[in-house]
Amino acid sequence: MKIIKRNISRAVSLAGVLVPLLICQPAMAASYFCWDYEVSETGTKGTRGYDYQESGAPSYTVTSGTFDTITYNVDGFPKCLGGNSNSKFKSLLSKLESSDFNIVLMQEMFTKDKHSFLRDEDRISKDAYPYRSKHWRGGSLSFGDGLVRLSDFPFDMDNRDDNDYSLKTFESEEYDDCNNDFIGGSVDCLTEKGFTVAVHEITNDFSVHVYNTHMEAGSKSADVKVKQKQFDQLADFINAYSNGASIVLGGDFNAKWADNSSKEEYQQVWENFLATTGLRLACQDFTGSSDDSIANCAYDYKADTDQILYRDSHNEYELTIDSYEILDFNGVSDHEPNRAVFSWSKR
Repeated sequence: MKIIKRNISRAVSLAGVLVPLLICQPAMAASYFCWDYEVSETGTKGTRGYDYQESGAPSYTVTSGTFDTITYNVDGFPKCLGGNSNSKFKSLLSKLESSDFNIVLMQEMFTKDKHSFLRDEDRISKDAYPYRSKHWRGGSLSFGDGLVRLSDFPFDMDNRDDNDYSLKTFESEEYDDCNNDFIGGSVDCLTEKGFTVAVHEITNDFSVHVYNTHMEAGSKSADVKVKQKQFDQLADFINAYSNGASIVLGGDFNAKWADNSSKEEYQQVWENFLATTGLRLACQDFTGSSDDSIANCAYDYKADTDQILYRDSHNEYELTIDSYEILDFNGVSDHEPNRAVFSWSKR
């Protein structure tokens, strides 16, 4: 896994007072803001699911079918730093368990206690989600990448940290740029935001490259510039390592092209990204018009920070989208999940 150490020797001027970046360091933030919050252990941590091709694990041999994918920012910072409570997070997991989606792409899975709930098979069972990813939990000066996936479809985790970008395994890459906006409430450089990708075996001879990402959260001009660089970095990776593959990409992009002071800039960023990668935003298939440009997506989607995209590129299997919706999970996170249903079949 590619880890880029953040430069934390920064300071901000707030109301004319130079404040050391106490809040850039989770250990210090814990003692200052949270009192009894325990800083997460460092390193790559796993959840409890089946290993790739483990005896007893599900296998898939059919030649057509459907699957659904959700992207869900679970608001997993410590409550004292603005995240949801443990009771809300338990309710969130209960909804995931009962919904039994096929692929769940989660963002902001940051804290140790919430990760322990995710590992509890009485809350998230192997029957519902047999395969789960590992993720980078951060160091003493960061919260990690917060990216976790749950899946019905196997993907190889055996060489999680090989960093060879062969895409024979699960890969992770951190975005090269970030920007802190303390006045605006954004502390992006406290995390290793980036993206992960795994090759999910939908059936014996058809796999989909499934990406999960979380981008810069701020709204200032500096944040817009950072997001442009992050879109470019993601596009470069997709074009280098997913050439000829069908793709599903979900995540929290923080790039609304409606209800936003930078909506024109974000629409241009999205259009450039789609043109560069050949991906489509899911909402483009449901504009109700012959003009499927992203400007014609429904307002609720244009004004949503979370998105699902896809690309049909496999030579032998077709991938199409059947439906797309924003679910109602009753506010157990500050985001609601986006759900796309895909059909696939042998050409």
